[in-house]
Amino acid sequence: MSVRSRLITVFLKAVLRIVASVPPGWIPWLANGVGILAPKLLKRDRNLIVSNVQRVYGLPGHSSFSHSFQQQVFRSQWCVLMETLRANFSKEDPVQVEGLEELARTTHELMAAGKGLIIVTAHLGNWEFVARYTAKASGRRFNALAKPSKLPELTRILDDLRQRMNTAVLWTDSKNLLKDMLKILKAGECLGFVMDQKPEGRVGPRVQFFEQPTEFVSGPAKLSIRLGSPILAVFCMRTGLLQYRIMQKLIVPADHGLTDEIELTQKMATSIETVIRLYPEQWLWNYKRWRPSVPPSANASSAPSSV
Repeated sequence: MSVRSRLITVFLKAVLRIVASVPPGWIPWLANGVGILAPKLLKRDRNLIVSNVQRVYGLPGHSSFSHSFQQQVFRSQWCVLMETLRANFSKEDPVQVEGLEELARTTHELMAAGKGLIIVTAHLGNWEFVARYTAKASGRRFNALAKPSKLPELTRILDDLRQRMNTAVLWTDSKNLLKDMLKILKAGECLGFVMDQKPEGRVGPRVQFFEQPTEFVSGPAKLSIRLGSPILAVFCMRTGLLQYRIMQKLIVPADHGLTDEIELTQKMATSIETVIRLYPEQWLWNYKRWRPSVPPSANASSAPSSV
């Protein structure tokens, strides 16, 4: 490792440690400050939120809803970040989780078939906690796909943090990715996908997502059809300071017999959309999800009256 790389690593670790040491009572206050400042400082992210809100809800960026919503999105992301780091570096788990016992029953029942278990989630609520608590509920290591960061030092740090949560990362740039995924499921383990990110080159099943034609990654459907693996949608939604609720929905059981990749992907996309509509401010709206050529929806009737 070069001197520059060592310095970057030391700096990043120090920043994460500082964030992790923030007293719990400070988290809401700091998050509120970030919510106010971020839309003014992070113009790219703000513009993406504006564009996506207009597309989904039909509301322009100058509307009071859009302004308020931008602050709530940034606030939610900062709360999740601070609480994730605090949980990761604490000797005892400081997080209260509702629904963990139900998740344990579901995972054990589905994994009893010996086909492994495909977990699908989204950049919604706390997706890092989905891995953490699915591993705890199932009693097995959680395996998750992730894209490496453009900063190699950050990739190594994230890998270390996820190992603390009993999560093994399969980096999407690996030449052995398919082989590794098949091996995991055949061994009866959990394999997780954060499904709402756009696929490489936008090549994947196109389904309806918020009434928009949207490409999704094909991996979960392909693997489930090939191996007969069950698919479970799991979300870890923030309900208060260091408090979360696990939501789950069975997409298909083991040996389901479905062969239509688009139909199966649509089921997963619909489950994600349903939870986003319940907790809209907890989704990663500052993400370039749709093609610019797709016009925003003119239907404003689905916009919530308040968030």
